[in-house]
Amino acid sequence: MMSAMESWKGSDEEDWSVGAASRRRWFVLHVKPRTEKKAAAYLAGYGCFHHLPIYVKVTKVQRRKVRREMPLFPGYVFARLSADERLKMLRTNLLVRTILIPNPRQTIHELRQIAHASRADPLFYPVKQVFKEGELVRVRTGPFRGTEGYVKRTDARTTLCLNVEILGAAVEVNISPADVERL
Repeated sequence: MMSAMESWKGSDEEDWSVGAASRRRWFVLHVKPRTEKKAAAYLAGYGCFHHLPIYVKVTKVQRRKVRREMPLFPGYVFARLSADERLKMLRTNLLVRTILIPNPRQTIHELRQIAHASRADPLFYPVKQVFKEGELVRVRTGPFRGTEGYVKRTDARTTLCLNVEILGAAVEVNISPADVERL
């Protein structure tokens, strides 16, 4: 199975840099419902750098557990495209629209945080009242070290929300309050 980090597709380290001199720009591709993987396959076929964050959903079907890879942000694929590649993707009839990312550094940083968090296996811990809900924190130790997010409380757990600002979406990770610090 492919993790979120393995789904980053690119030829070399230059694709990670935002300031590289090229005519390609970062876009959020808003795709038609349930066509995220197909759009990612087209992008891979065109040799375009793209990212489709996924997670594994386990459901029960007739007494069997079925594992399915689902898009983390349904309806969206991130890609770095030239004008010609964008036009090719628009001609596939899979896209609803393309959204130019105004601050690619921030978006890449947010997506890297989510990919990093998805590789780790979050554990549930009892919580003491240490942080207020909505407070901005950074993880100090553990597999999420360096990750920033907002605290969200649910019953006896602390949940860290990792945001992707351009989509207005977030991913939640359960974490021990002993592993985080205020910013």
